[in-house]
Amino acid sequence: LRSPAHPIPPSLRSPAHPTSCSSADVNVGHVQLLTARTRVMAAGAAITTLTAAGVLTGCSEHAPSAGPTGRQAPITSTTQIGNVGVLGNQRRPDESCAPDPAPLDPDLIGGPPTREVHHATGVSQVKADPQRIVALSNDALDTLCALGLQSRVVAAAVADGASGQPSYLGTAIHNVQAVGSQSKPDINAVKAANPDLILGSQALTADSYGQLSAIAPTVFTGAPGAAWRDNVHQVSAATGRIGAGNGIVDGFTADATKAGAQTDASHFQVSVVQLTDTTLRVWGVADFPGSVLAAMGADRPAPQRFSDKPYHEIDISGLGPATDFAAADGDIVYVSFDSAAAKSRAATLFDSPAWKRLSATRDNRVFVVNNEVWQTGQGVVAARGMLADLHWLNAPIN
Repeated sequence: LRSPAHPIPPSLRSPAHPTSCSSADVNVGHVQLLTARTRVMAAGAAITTLTAAGVLTGCSEHAPSAGPTGRQAPITSTTQIGNVGVLGNQRRPDESCAPDPAPLDPDLIGGPPTREVHHATGVSQVKADPQRIVALSNDALDTLCALGLQSRVVAAAVADGASGQPSYLGTAIHNVQAVGSQSKPDINAVKAANPDLILGSQALTADSYGQLSAIAPTVFTGAPGAAWRDNVHQVSAATGRIGAGNGIVDGFTADATKAGAQTDASHFQVSVVQLTDTTLRVWGVADFPGSVLAAMGADRPAPQRFSDKPYHEIDISGLGPATDFAAADGDIVYVSFDSAAAKSRAATLFDSPAWKRLSATRDNRVFVVNNEVWQTGQGVVAARGMLADLHWLNAPIN
């Protein structure tokens, strides 16, 4: 594994796509959460303790959106789990969505009231500018947020195993009415929402397409994950905003390229792991986080360069000195939790002799990140959040 040798750059965002995250330092209790500005200063002084920094949720190049009143999306305040720093306290979820709807494609202005939209399941006749949208997948929600269409989402299915809508997209999405789970949407609830467009996923709700299309024009994206950019284009086309979608994807690509160059990403092996209540998942390259790291040009540890499956699992039910976490090691390790039960086991895992043998642990280069951003969001807002967390890529070893 290579040793980091470069200071943290002052910015990883291109001038054309500036971050809207606050540049002011944040305090939680007596703990100061470092922003990009103070991280640069701290890096020069050789940080000895890594606490919460970077970004928990996706970051938009737009100003904060005015979400509906009601329960606010949670803002994480935990700075450390065991001896591992938590990234993300600085981010404000309500800054994630664009504040205004992206412009409609010019050819749809003053044109026919409907148009054909080709998608993963067929062809649908969709309104030129849909106003009431039901989203049945997280990547659709993420893209609608990026397009500034969050106020048009009248209902959404909840990810399997989740208790509500994603928090990283802010209040406007977090408070959206639930219509069943993403693998089994509540058809009656979808109908009651009176949508004029339904966005689903061929991988999640293929069996429901007939019932859904009988309610309203339905557009299905492909499977979420590594091909998330294709799904951004599909949702953008369904909402009449192909041009805006192209701009969003192109902007991310430019930002990722710049971030990779500024952090010397190709010279660092980035490990992506996810803790469940019984296993540690070691993620490969053919998935959402793998695609973002590839766009940045980051290297991966040799045991994580597989593409035949999303992840390999290491059993931690009998965690002991003989447990082998070598496949999880890297120049830097990003860990997320797939559930509250997994999070409750984290401190024990991080304090185990097996985990302490990792070179990243010895160098204080293990970070906890938001599972919604790194694993389940699977859209451009989540991808931006990953880039922000990757500010730490070439920070000096402590």
